[in-house]
Amino acid sequence: MLEKIEYAGVNAVSFEQAARHMEVLADMEISDGHIQRLTERFGAERQKNRDEEVALMKQDKLEVKPLNQPEVCAVYVDAGKAQTRADDGLGAGVRGQAWVDTKVACLVTYQAKEHAEDPQPEVPSKLMKGEIVREICRQMALIHGRSQEEQKLAARAEKPKPKEETKSERVAKPEPLVRTAVATQQNIEEFGWMVAAEAQKRGFYEAPRKAFVGDGGNWIDPFGALHFPGWTHVLDFMHGMTHLYGGASAVYGKDTKEAWGFYKRLVTKMWKGEVGSLIRMLENQVKRIGKPPKDVPTSDPRKIVSLTLDYVRRNAHRMDYPSYRKAGLPISSAPIESLIKQFNQRVKGTEKFWHRDRLEAVLQSRAAYLSEDGRAQKFWSERKSIGRAVGRNRLRNRPNLVA
Repeated sequence: MLEKIEYAGVNAVSFEQAARHMEVLADMEISDGHIQRLTERFGAERQKNRDEEVALMKQDKLEVKPLNQPEVCAVYVDAGKAQTRADDGLGAGVRGQAWVDTKVACLVTYQAKEHAEDPQPEVPSKLMKGEIVREICRQMALIHGRSQEEQKLAARAEKPKPKEETKSERVAKPEPLVRTAVATQQNIEEFGWMVAAEAQKRGFYEAPRKAFVGDGGNWIDPFGALHFPGWTHVLDFMHGMTHLYGGASAVYGKDTKEAWGFYKRLVTKMWKGEVGSLIRMLENQVKRIGKPPKDVPTSDPRKIVSLTLDYVRRNAHRMDYPSYRKAGLPISSAPIESLIKQFNQRVKGTEKFWHRDRLEAVLQSRAAYLSEDGRAQKFWSERKSIGRAVGRNRLRNRPNLVA
């Protein structure tokens, strides 16, 4: 029953909904506040286990426990959002609210063949369709952005129908096997050790082919260099694509024929790994429209194009996509984008304000249930009871319910 309570607490969109689920599906009346307290308690226990593993990782003593030694694996990192409030003990009401980053890692094993030649030399057709590209850019902005108004507008937007992929587009994708998740609101340094510990447990460091995939943010390169040296470092293609689309729109105007034509030329160069040509094309546009003056607004086209050029230059060494496809490595951010959405469904919302320590606990339980290796259930099979979960008379029909 306690397992059901935790499951409802972290997989329903709120503790109120979790209480309704327990009443309807488990025939158990329990308040949302009680579910919250229990969920946070179990999450804190999972957090303690995580921190013990991180401590062992820092001492180079963490045991490798892969169910199967992976041949191909990838680590993805990115961040979502959640709102916190001050834990000031002053009673009801929200004070000291602030947005915080929920840093997330997605670790996936794959079944993928190596190829003598690039198995997909042409840009996928969906990335050449204006309505699909715009939708991808919008979705990525929603995952990472702060604007609630943007979310409301996006919810009313009409989504394009997905286009069926051709056979050549299907065969190039590595087949995912098992996903596990790491999440925290702690700083980048501690997050790095958490992700490294998870990779160590799953035997990723011994895999013959392994990729570290990131969005090109300033923290990505140092993060990967510290914890994943010698891996193939890949710039997530979708993030690169959105930067190119933004640069093309800035140069020629959003949704113009000229902007779309320039975007298609840029994204083709990127797909083929012709980074030198890509940089020269952007340099020519900077020369044509001029460099941005100091203190120019970020919305200025000159600023946007200049930042796009800087982004490509900074990540040029992680854009050899034909080689990555030949090695059977992933190049898309889809796994981490999907995972962040699943975390956001539980912890992000205009009406949700978390105490920071309680948020950290809930993130641990959420990560366990979003992992596909059975760790959520293993916790319960190995956990020892440490006390009564509810008052002695609260559940008279279940006298053995303990925590």
